[in-house]
Amino acid sequence: LLNNAGFEVVMAFDLARDLMKQTVEEFTARANEKGPNTVVLVYYAGHGIQVDGENFLIPTDAKFESESDLNDQGVKLAEVMGSLETATSKMRIVILDACRNNPFGGTSSGLAIVDAPAGSIVAYSTAPGTEAFDGTGKHSPYAAAFMRTAKIPNLPIEQVFKKVRVLVNEATDTKQTPWES
Repeated sequence: LLNNAGFEVVMAFDLARDLMKQTVEEFTARANEKGPNTVVLVYYAGHGIQVDGENFLIPTDAKFESESDLNDQGVKLAEVMGSLETATSKMRIVILDACRNNPFGGTSSGLAIVDAPAGSIVAYSTAPGTEAFDGTGKHSPYAAAFMRTAKIPNLPIEQVFKKVRVLVNEATDTKQTPWES
């Protein structure tokens, strides 16, 4: 879908922590090479949790026994956003299909909403503090709705995410409501 829309796609699957960080750095460098008229889009589908309002993306090699291990074994979303913010681009879009429960039984689940930096849109597959569903098909309800909606020609980005929200809400019997910042 993204290739067909004109994006130069960099795909990375099942990344260990160091490779995840390296991929973000290389992606940002490539975006910088493209110049100021570039639209940068990151679609992260995987596990993500929050602890005390800090969002973490969970690499495949993470083996944590407590929340304190996340600093050493997770990847802070703030670091990813900081790296992307250095890209000289027209717009940055970050889509997080990653909201999961806190396996340590903490009071927080899902991801915390963060303010998107200027020139950025951060889309969450579900509302702050709630969990996203994996779905029963090939794709999550969010991914399926995004792929369906993104194909609509000339639809402003705000409308894309509003339509995705409605489709996901319907597909999950109102149990999941996407959110954007």
